[in-house]
Amino acid sequence: MFNTCDDELRKSTVVFIENTPENEWIYNRLAGLAIQCNNERYWFDLLGFHNNLQLASYTEGDFFDWHLDFGAGEISDRKLSISMQLSDSDDYEGGDLQFMMNQKIVTAPREKETIIVFPSFMMHLVTPITKGVRKSMVGWIAGPPYR
Repeated sequence: MFNTCDDELRKSTVVFIENTPENEWIYNRLAGLAIQCNNERYWFDLLGFHNNLQLASYTEGDFFDWHLDFGAGEISDRKLSISMQLSDSDDYEGGDLQFMMNQKIVTAPREKETIIVFPSFMMHLVTPITKGVRKSMVGWIAGPPYR
């Protein structure tokens, strides 16, 4: 477990879930959902998970400012991002997962077990937590470079 604390970009606690035989079921379930979404909407070339799944915990004052999951270097092969809501929406205040779609900000559903699959190049954030704890699981599906 480690704390991510960059006063300008992110403050949270994360733990990585290794892709071991006992965790294979969750990797398979999320990969299946990502593939289904990709086949219905995006048609990206995909290869598999980029890094291990990440459990994130946001407590009062924690946040993740506007960012992309895609970029140069080691994250350049991320194609799809997956976010699964693990907390009940009543367990915390603030902590909304939001997306920038053109000039409009769209807030994701907060219901427990909601899974959002989106292109890794889409701008998004988690608003500051004002009360309670928000937990989520995040993963990235990789693919060959865009052409």
